[in-house]
Amino acid sequence: MDETFVLPVPAELHAVCLVAAPTWLPPGLGARALELVEVVGPDVPPLPWLTGPGAECARCAPCGLEVDSVPLRRIRAAEFHLRVSAVGGAGWPPDHVIRAAALARELADETGGILIDAATGDVDPWAGPPEPFDVPEGFAAAEWLGVRAAREGGGRGWRLTTAGLTVFGLPEVRVRRVPEHLRAPWHDVLAGVAQRLLRDQWADLARAPASAFREIPARLTLTAADVGAATAGCPHGTGTAPLALRLDPGRPGGPPTFLTVTAPPSAQGPAPPWRTHVITALRR
Repeated sequence: MDETFVLPVPAELHAVCLVAAPTWLPPGLGARALELVEVVGPDVPPLPWLTGPGAECARCAPCGLEVDSVPLRRIRAAEFHLRVSAVGGAGWPPDHVIRAAALARELADETGGILIDAATGDVDPWAGPPEPFDVPEGFAAAEWLGVRAAREGGGRGWRLTTAGLTVFGLPEVRVRRVPEHLRAPWHDVLAGVAQRLLRDQWADLARAPASAFREIPARLTLTAADVGAATAGCPHGTGTAPLALRLDPGRPGGPPTFLTVTAPPSAQGPAPPWRTHVITALRR
């Protein structure tokens, strides 16, 4: 039997969006039953990521946000912002995400504020009002998750980590020591892994909605179809790539829990180029 590990199913999840630098405060904030609107200061994430020293867009993919852009100068100058929160569960559909996004967009339009997805750090992330979720097969993880990059020490490449998976009830997924030329394709791989994990979670919770824990296999076979579904693409290949997952538990007040993508047992050895092999295999 394959090795597995156990993850808790959160009883309550929070989706958060910000309406930065509103021009005025509408009456009745916080009066809704399922959503909460608060007035917050400039120290609430992801505002420091966007406006602090060395600020940059948290998502690696180009989003047109310049560090010294007009929106960021306006956010830096603002004394208050609005935080929109919605509560939901880990099962399908993740309606708390839509509720927070829809209300935040409505408030941004009403107050002239700047809409920000707090999980990904994306500014004005949705071209229009977000549509309610229909079926899991139509969900595209890359539309709701970001990927952050950080350089590994000693010139060992990049550490890539999803941003936003915890909003859906799973730890963030990461991979380490990715060479520069594989950064972009590994963004899609992480989205594909997130897509697969979320679909499995929703299927498990549909069968047993009251579950407090779930058992997850430490090995999975990622497919080109997984990646295509995650990126709302249309893969022409039928490639597959074996991967392993390692649970790196967090601790209170310290680092959070991560699921780290590692080489499968078949790729173990001295300096295996498995990161390259994954991309090559998925493109077949």
